[in-house]
Amino acid sequence: MSTTSTEDDGIAPVGRELVALAPTAADRGGGSDEEEEGAEPPRVRKRPLSSGASPAPSELWKASVLRDEVGIQRAVVVKSPPISVDQGNHSWTLAADYRSKSVRSKVWGLVDVYTRAGTDDVYVLCRVCGLENVTTFLFLKDGVSSNASKHFESAGKGRGSETRRGDHLLAALYLSKNIKGGPRTREVANDGSLTQFLRPAARRDHHVRFVMMLVTSASPHAFARQERLRTFLAGLRVTYTPPAQATVRHHLTELASVVHGALTGMLAKVKEGSSGVPWGHISLDLWTARHSKESYGSLVIRFTETSTFAGGERSLGVWKCGGKHDFASIRAWTKNRLAYFGLTMEDIASSTTDSGANVRKAMIGFTDAWVPCAAHSLHNAVRKALGGPGESATQRSARMAKGGEAARRQLKPCPNDGAREALARLRTTVRFFEHSPGEAKRMRGVDAAGDPSSRGLVQDVATRWGSTYESHCRLFTMWEPLTAYFRSASLTAEQRQRRITRSDWDKLRHFIGVLTPCYEVTKAAESGTATLADLLPLLVALRKTMHCDTMVVPKYPEPPLAVGAAAIEQYLADNRDVDVMELDDRLFPSEDVYVDTTPGFECLCPEARTAVHLLRSELDRLFFSRKDATKNWLQNDAVLRAMTLTPGGSRMLREVATWLGDPDPSPVAEAAVLTTATRWKAPTSTGDNRRAPSAPPTPVTASRHSEQRAAARSSLVLWGAAVPGRQQGGRPMHAGDAGDVHAELTRYRTLSKNMSADETSTFWRRHREQLPTLYLVAASAFGAVGSSASCERDFSFAGRLVRPDRASLSISSVEMHSLVSANADLVSEDTASVPILSHAAADEYRCAMNTFEPTVDDVGDEGGYWESSADFEEGEDESSVEG
Repeated sequence: MSTTSTEDDGIAPVGRELVALAPTAADRGGGSDEEEEGAEPPRVRKRPLSSGASPAPSELWKASVLRDEVGIQRAVVVKSPPISVDQGNHSWTLAADYRSKSVRSKVWGLVDVYTRAGTDDVYVLCRVCGLENVTTFLFLKDGVSSNASKHFESAGKGRGSETRRGDHLLAALYLSKNIKGGPRTREVANDGSLTQFLRPAARRDHHVRFVMMLVTSASPHAFARQERLRTFLAGLRVTYTPPAQATVRHHLTELASVVHGALTGMLAKVKEGSSGVPWGHISLDLWTARHSKESYGSLVIRFTETSTFAGGERSLGVWKCGGKHDFASIRAWTKNRLAYFGLTMEDIASSTTDSGANVRKAMIGFTDAWVPCAAHSLHNAVRKALGGPGESATQRSARMAKGGEAARRQLKPCPNDGAREALARLRTTVRFFEHSPGEAKRMRGVDAAGDPSSRGLVQDVATRWGSTYESHCRLFTMWEPLTAYFRSASLTAEQRQRRITRSDWDKLRHFIGVLTPCYEVTKAAESGTATLADLLPLLVALRKTMHCDTMVVPKYPEPPLAVGAAAIEQYLADNRDVDVMELDDRLFPSEDVYVDTTPGFECLCPEARTAVHLLRSELDRLFFSRKDATKNWLQNDAVLRAMTLTPGGSRMLREVATWLGDPDPSPVAEAAVLTTATRWKAPTSTGDNRRAPSAPPTPVTASRHSEQRAAARSSLVLWGAAVPGRQQGGRPMHAGDAGDVHAELTRYRTLSKNMSADETSTFWRRHREQLPTLYLVAASAFGAVGSSASCERDFSFAGRLVRPDRASLSISSVEMHSLVSANADLVSEDTASVPILSHAAADEYRCAMNTFEPTVDDVGDEGGYWESSADFEEGEDESSVEG
């Protein structure tokens, strides 16, 4: 009928269904050794109508139970049950020992049980009905208590007075009040009884695992991908009822406290190893919900561990940012969030934000160096090259026709009207198949030469130019089935209007050739491991590629040479001299076309040519500006430090500056390195100050793709690299020798003279003892971030966590959600190790998490910075990051 447990086992309800605990002698408050040794294992039933009473003496079944326990105040006379009854054409015998067969629920004290030989079915005679001489039998198939539960819950059935119904109500309330059980497993023991109880400690462990599952899974597909969820499901041996929302919030608070403590300890350890040198590099971004005043900020810190020279990145979560997104509030909010994790601004070496005017102006001068996000800047450059932002002639005509205030606004004209219109026509074709599943299926059924796969077109997202590139690559690879489809005589005239003309196919392949190097650099910038020393050569290579006379574009019309990774690798190995280009996991022949019009040669279409010219000017304005030093990477201290401490980096800086017509940045670069080195502090201990032996070099893993395939995927014209040579040795040195870092710089130039940039980490691990101070400066320099894409990913994940259909994760706890989900690896798999917080302690922790509000004191004299003249094109830099 139900499960069992003691009256005082202390198990609280966890939901609509409850969990039961098998009683022990200690739980019952004592008991003889004979009773403990002879006790049978607990039996479990399906229905949760149970208070969990243990076998009790015969007095439990007498009238005193109904009078004293249930609470019936009138005279109670319980008749002796008959020895046998005939029901359902069968004879049933009173089973006096049925109650003592196992630990039974108190509901068995209100019935007499009759059994039939050879079956598990029972008939029960209700004692409460018998108080008024009414006989009520309930048939329980296999002893399941569903009918008995319904009998008491409906206050009795059959003949009986209101008094009898009141007695049933009292009995039902008594049983409900003492219920401490819950759902059981369907695992059946040898004797047919259901077993397996969920104890309180195990229940809490499962609840904590359940909360971790909610936080770390943004979609149902996470069940198959995440080991934590698979562990949760594999360890679940009972029918589980999720915790209530208040319990979810409480356990989430406990997990957040664990993550906060682990993060604080980890960052303190990194800070201790830096010896006073600024070591942290933060990415910062702000977001405000549309049509709302709710503002949030994301903070990600990146660093290099001095023990292994390995890079690390940690998200500090998404937090509310009260007040306006102005100069003072952003700075005060940043200080407050860093202080929450035990950090100060002296620990921060650089900051990286998008190109928005608010965070840009707030971070300039707030840290040692500010780095503009390369991904956002490239997004703005490509967006302008493809015709936006701006106003097309059609849009301007429509606005002027409406009249009013909007007609008098002075908007910039579209910089590339032809490209905008061409891409709009291509999107219309893709949208046609997106809205016509039947036609899309017909198109996919067309056989394509050399391409056995059946795929569909992909619609792009207007605000993410990377998706536009991927969509058009897919479109180009499906030119043959598309052409065959639109030749069908069964199409209507309106459907044929969606076809792509030959001129549009030529424009498409030209656009792909122009955007391929931009896409490659953007994806590298969005990587969580790319350093400034990696990004600057790529940006230089992109500028060099855009200034070439020719661009590499795929040929048209040509079927793919190979499809799939294995076939591409094999083709490249057998045909090393063929000009190829990989698009959408397919290999196509390529050719060089001239950018400007050249008689007798194939040239780019006017739209693609305009895009190249716009990209040239935008790259110079955003990365190598002569008007704004904050947008010139050759004058950025963070970039200069990273390049100077990269083997061959100083030579590259000089060569690039000469190529651009800028002064030699080497003196400024060395001054930036020396300035950082002067902040080194000697260890305070009086013992041996020598550093531990350097860690062994980290093994270099093999590249995922061969060199030939990497070349097929890239159309960048790389800057020349140094030739690697034999390493030179030297005597060990210690930080602070002669108090002069100039000697280390001189020694560094000698040691790195014949090294290449690819061997940077190996070089610094090997020469740690020879260059102790510069080693710490290099660890600081190589942690600098070139993109704030990690903040965008934080916002994206937090948005999926607090969507409306995940009501148990309310938006009021977004800080805890993002903090735990981004650092779930810091929580032990053994969730029993998560400390238990009282409700008062949990409330106090939540109140202390995010109480930041900007005050008047946060606004200083720097507020006048807002009055400085701004770049008129700055508005274009406020768009969202490319994905």
